Amino acid sequence: MLHALHFTVGNSGVKNVHMTIGPAEKSTAHAAVGVTLREVRKARQLSLADVAEATGISASFLSLVEKEKSDITIGRLVRLIEFYGISITDLVPGHAASGYPEVVGPDDRKLLHSPAEGIDVFLLTSDTRHQMMPMLVEFEPGARLAEHGRHAGEEWLLVLEGELLLELEGAEPRRLGPGDAAYYPAERPHLFSNGSAKKPLRLVCVDTPPTM
Repeated sequence: MLHALHFTVGNSGVKNVHMTIGPAEKSTAHAAVGVTLREVRKARQLSLADVAEATGISASFLSLVEKEKSDITIGRLVRLIEFYGISITDLVPGHAASGYPEVVGPDDRKLLHSPAEGIDVFLLTSDTRHQMMPMLVEFEPGARLAEHGRHAGEEWLLVLEGELLLELEGAEPRRLGPGDAAYYPAERPHLFSNGSAKKPLRLVCVDTPPTM
């Protein structure tokens, strides 16, 4: 089964590499990421105000997420993961690697589904405790990340389908099509958007070191 984080966490099946997953499937049998985040916070004896001050995410919004009354964007979730010192695999349990080569089939990918942004992120390794973090990222028509990414290390991407609008601090925005690749220092703020309001966007993105 594909292990899905709907910012609530759930499971759904995937039949092939070019995946189309309906909203009902993405939220099926969800296992409450908000509950897990609350447990992590309380285990560290932190108040909502403590976390809000450290991450720049309001205490009222954090409370809604922990109570499963609000979705959370990818950028905000990454901030919480970094602050708590956990991995995305702590929120999305799945099969463990049994040795090399580590093979992750389409049905075994961990899925981060952000309905607020219209973006799905599929982890292409069994966990993020490696030197690299490869991901398959799918954008609905017109979708874009809610905030710029900025993290240590480097980032590489390859557009598989559609048109990517890549914004990188200090450079002119670039439109990339199928077959185009880009490489840049991840410390520079960067933003992904689907350049088309009518067609989906699919790309492979690799972060080193892992960001989640």
